[in-house]
Amino acid sequence: MKCKYCEQIFEDDDDFVLDYFYHFESHHYDVLSVDEKIMHDIRKKMIKSKSDYDVNKKIDGDSDLVFNAKNSDI
Repeated sequence: MKCKYCEQIFEDDDDFVLDYFYHFESHHYDVLSVDEKIMHDIRKKMIKSKSDYDVNKKIDGDSDLVFNAKNSDI
């Protein structure tokens, strides 16, 4: 995939969407309209929330399973 604002090319792998997102944010954020900036910021918060959740899930495990195991009579 090629950036529509510059000549950078992103390889089609598992992380190319995030790579493009971060490239766009660091190099082309100023070309966005106000509404597009709002949507970009919302996407950024969603990506951060998901990555925080994934890290916490690796550390704590599945919270439902932990909760149910502690409160189970079996």
